[in-house]
Amino acid sequence: MLTAGRARLAVDGGPPVRRGPLTPRQPFPEEAVRLATEAIRSGSLFGVGGVLTERFETEFAAFYGADHAVTVSSGTAAIHTALAALDPSPGAEVVTAPITDAGSVLPILYQGCVPVFADVADHLGMDPRAVEACVTDRTVAILAVHPFGGATDARALRAIADRHGVALLEDCSQAHGTRYDGTFLGRYGHIGMYSLQQSKQMTAGEGGVCVTDDDRLASEMRLFRDKGWDRAGGGSRGYPRLGLNYRASELVAAVALPQLATLDSVLARRRSSAALLDAAVDKAPGVTRWNPLAGCDASYWCYPFFVPSGDTARWGEALAAEGVPTTPGYIGEPIYACMAALQGGGTFGTSDYPLDRAYPPDLCPRARDALTRLMVFWLHEDLTGDDVSDVGAAIIKVATAFAHQP
Repeated sequence: MLTAGRARLAVDGGPPVRRGPLTPRQPFPEEAVRLATEAIRSGSLFGVGGVLTERFETEFAAFYGADHAVTVSSGTAAIHTALAALDPSPGAEVVTAPITDAGSVLPILYQGCVPVFADVADHLGMDPRAVEACVTDRTVAILAVHPFGGATDARALRAIADRHGVALLEDCSQAHGTRYDGTFLGRYGHIGMYSLQQSKQMTAGEGGVCVTDDDRLASEMRLFRDKGWDRAGGGSRGYPRLGLNYRASELVAAVALPQLATLDSVLARRRSSAALLDAAVDKAPGVTRWNPLAGCDASYWCYPFFVPSGDTARWGEALAAEGVPTTPGYIGEPIYACMAALQGGGTFGTSDYPLDRAYPPDLCPRARDALTRLMVFWLHEDLTGDDVSDVGAAIIKVATAFAHQP
């Protein structure tokens, strides 16, 4: 490890802070290997009614204090399954976030609904005032997105949802185990949705889970993820509702199950590393830390921080040269500007269905401004103390050098 200071940047020919790769993540415990082997040797990997899938759903629901957990094939599928359970009419509006992955928006379109984007607050979660201003008599749901392991103000959004008689859905894809005011995210809404994609704090490579206390919504989600097939009915097949094949396999349950027991320790290590990086950022001229919403015990899906506006590409190049890979700007532009389907590129064939509006670049100015300053480092629980120290040193080194450049 090298000490950061006014050293020549590696991108300019100086020695890098770090020459070797950072320690890779190893999220799968030996118990996952054992259970996956057990599942394969059983001769059946079909998830619906599978022994491991039912066990995982029971234990996942218990972990979050929910009455029901419904496994699906991905985080995107979880959002679609939750929205479909509401049975919205075509053209209904869903208020959601401008800083998110396309997986939060695609289900809205495929369900024949119209996404409405509410601007963000300083913590990059949706601003409740902006959300309420977006609610109309066509609104069927607020789809809250909890960014980077932090929280949108779910308590305020639930109050808005209740006041207007609409559903609150919580996209917790990046927020496994995150508590806000002592309550798990995903438990403020009518349905909480979690992703098990490879980068998430808890992963099965792919997969997703929906949680709810509502018996009817749980039943609707189980039908929807299984092509609308009512397996409880006797005799010939019955498909009482439209659905898709979003079933998860027994392998998803096998890999994810053991991680429920280790999630708290995984998040503790992520939080500890984030605190060390916060201390480094505080010493870096011109750089500011990301502050989660007050009352949120963030679980740090990644480590976000801010650099001067418009400087993210230069920062990304300089940090990469120092041996620290990052994602400059995260998604770069608000999600509505990233998706051709929302910019007149057509959704289905040459049609723009179900869209009935344009999404101009300055629709959410705070989100757009934040993305010009946002850097993302892919923090994880297996980074060593030296890894984290080097990342912090690289941030300080680059910041110091840039601060002294004309």
